Amino acid sequence: MNEEDIKAGKIADHIDDLPQEVFDKLHRAKFEEIERLRKQIEEQIKADGGAHNVQMPDHLDVQELEKFHKEDLRRLIQKTVADMNKMDDQRKEDFKQYEMKKQAEEDHKLAQMSPEEREKAKREHEEAEKRHNDHEKLKHPGSKDQLQEVWEETDHLEKDQYDPKTFFALHDLNGDGFWNDFELESLFQLELEKMYNETNPDDDMKERAEEMYRMREHVMKQIDVNQDRMISMQEFLNDADSQNANPPKQEEAWEDLGQKKVYTDEELQKFEKEYAAQQGWGEHAYDPQQVASEQLHPQAAQQPPQQQVHPAQPIQPVNAHAPPPLPVHNAQPPVQQQQPPQQNLPPVHHEPIQDHTKDPTYGI
Repeated sequence: MNEEDIKAGKIADHIDDLPQEVFDKLHRAKFEEIERLRKQIEEQIKADGGAHNVQMPDHLDVQELEKFHKEDLRRLIQKTVADMNKMDDQRKEDFKQYEMKKQAEEDHKLAQMSPEEREKAKREHEEAEKRHNDHEKLKHPGSKDQLQEVWEETDHLEKDQYDPKTFFALHDLNGDGFWNDFELESLFQLELEKMYNETNPDDDMKERAEEMYRMREHVMKQIDVNQDRMISMQEFLNDADSQNANPPKQEEAWEDLGQKKVYTDEELQKFEKEYAAQQGWGEHAYDPQQVASEQLHPQAAQQPPQQQVHPAQPIQPVNAHAPPPLPVHNAQPPVQQQQPPQQNLPPVHHEPIQDHTKDPTYGI
């Protein structure tokens, strides 16, 4: 059966070849799934106060409730593949967010440092990356050389005795005649160990997992001809024959995550702006000069502007017979008071006014 037939769901046409006991199990499984969906829908209707949010399941044929038939299998295959692809897409997006967050926090940390500290931190970061990338050359995932290395190092068999059919059977862990995601990913552990060590602080284990997923996707794309997210023995043997018939002149190296970015400069710039706002870092969270200026003048950067204070008037001699000054309300701006006309009174003796040190801010 070719790729187009699989995509069209024509594999479901072969369901009639199954024995009756298998059909009986499929009928019971469909009935249990329908009952589960019915209870779920009832709870949703009760919670929403109506059926306006109810969506019909797309992985089963609900027009035929009594038995499992071709349309059920066709929908299950299509739904399973679509869900697995969606999970991979979400995983890639989550990893991109993780990498941009790491970079944003590193950039913000550098901006808080003095120029000398910043240069030292950059050198240490470059040295850590150099140590991480200093590893044995990786073999291309799915290549004959890479699989033969597993045959020798993991299976402990002689290299010149490598047999693709035997190799497939050894790593078909559940014996169903297919390699699933987990069985395929187990073949890449030797390559991953060349790059990542759990005890090495230079190595990020989340990046190790993403590297493994990338290898699995690459080999699936290369060998899984019918795109059912599984590799059959026949697909594997066909790929082995193709590699033997057209051996590469030079082993193609694998480009790991240390050699490429998973985000663009524009994506990082947008993320850093949004992340700084979430963390309350301000508009210049990644600008060393601006951060340094704010550190030197924290009040100017953080405090609201002070209200203007008028300088105090010079202290006037006290006239015991002068009428009291009019009250000044806080809501009104200061008003220059009119001095009443001086009267000819006998001189009054006063104590000399002490000259106190003036406050340079307010003039008193």
